[in-house]
Amino acid sequence: IRPSVTQAAPGQKIAVTADFTIAPEWHIYGKPISTDYVPTSVTFDNAVVAQQSLDFPKPQMMTFAALGQTLPVYKGNVHAGGNLLLRPDLKPGEYQLTGKVDFQECSESMCKIPQSLPFAIPLTIAAR
Repeated sequence: IRPSVTQAAPGQKIAVTADFTIAPEWHIYGKPISTDYVPTSVTFDNAVVAQQSLDFPKPQMMTFAALGQTLPVYKGNVHAGGNLLLRPDLKPGEYQLTGKVDFQECSESMCKIPQSLPFAIPLTIAAR
């Protein structure tokens, strides 16, 4: 997960990207999907971020014969991009863009336990 800048002003809109590399023979889920599975998402905490939008590419549909279902998945390398709007009331100083990545890794025969991994990215807020 990478913001386009390491320094920004209060209330500034900044670009952000998220890149995923999925091991061969494995996949992660996209949206829309039933509540039986965990779709891949990146969520920023609101301590620094006022609004967020992150767009994932359209997942490919994969048929699982054993389940009798066709589900949206990502395989290989996945790139998502979007924007963050920083809170306008931030004071100059050092901050962390914090949040979490939710996902579930699966193969054709098994699924691992869903994960929610936290992240923290340094960001300097400069005076306007």
